[in-house]
Amino acid sequence: MSTRPLRHACVLAVCALPPVARADSGVTLYGIVDEFVQYVNTGNGYTAAVGSSGQWASRIGLRGHEDIGGGNYVGFDLQNGFNPNDGTFASPGSMFNRQAWVGIGGNWGEVRLGRQNSPIFNDQGGLDAFGASTQASGFSNMMTYAVRTSNTVSYTSPTMSGLQFSVYVGFGDAGGLRSAGASYQADVTYANGPFSAVAAIQGVRSPDNSTLDHTAEVGTSYQIGKTTVYLGWSGAKWDDLALDVNIYGISALYQLTPAQAIALGGTLLHDETGQGDNARQIAALYTYTLSKRTSLYGAVSFLQNRGEASYRLAGSANAGLPLAYAGADARGVQLGFVHRF
Repeated sequence: MSTRPLRHACVLAVCALPPVARADSGVTLYGIVDEFVQYVNTGNGYTAAVGSSGQWASRIGLRGHEDIGGGNYVGFDLQNGFNPNDGTFASPGSMFNRQAWVGIGGNWGEVRLGRQNSPIFNDQGGLDAFGASTQASGFSNMMTYAVRTSNTVSYTSPTMSGLQFSVYVGFGDAGGLRSAGASYQADVTYANGPFSAVAAIQGVRSPDNSTLDHTAEVGTSYQIGKTTVYLGWSGAKWDDLALDVNIYGISALYQLTPAQAIALGGTLLHDETGQGDNARQIAALYTYTLSKRTSLYGAVSFLQNRGEASYRLAGSANAGLPLAYAGADARGVQLGFVHRF
């Protein structure tokens, strides 16, 4: 599908805005298109399918930045997810389902207001060698958390000697710190030479406001030559879903060439309720960078469910094919194409 009419419309919209005094102010149109084919067995034979958002969620957005002097700036991000295989919105009826915020920042940090990605989502890529994306990532397939929250105020600190933190407070779906959907979140990230670490926590009030659901994650990585080793953990306790699990992962990424990399790893989910709904996964991922804007990926995965566990081979923003029955194993191959603009 041609993007020329959309680009033309956005250019006209930007040109219609009032002129600004500073030359370093502007609005950028950006996006990602991710399409893949897969061949997956979900417990009743293999099925071939085409899908979107296997590695990175397909999206289109407008990002703005204005220098207001004194080292300070105002910025915004309006981002919509879509399905390029059929042209539909990822969330029907929502114009900017992924992000819609405005903020102000400087050398003191940044404050944002609006719909925002959660710290757990932002840091999840630090849990494994798959970047917590594609169906190869057990963390992507098995974690339960709120990906983003509306009516949210956040503060992110500047980076100090490799250390950065953020705090988020969400005022719920109807407004109010104690209303349904209200959220409390924070994270800390650290990067120094070959070592990196992330930690994030989240508390979100259930849709009926009966419980405060919790998710946490911790990940570390260390680079040795061309190899980076990852250790990850995530725990979730959602009483309204009768969910109480711990997830553990170990993986490694080997940089074959500047353009090629291969990742291998395993993930184990333990059901803490005693029901035996456990799961585990082993997988491999190959990525090839064709250019600054375009890349290819290929994943091979085997996910073993136990009891009534029903975890799927999914993706960054793709729910995956449903299992034939609760407790069925899932195995398959995924080949994808990503283009950024």
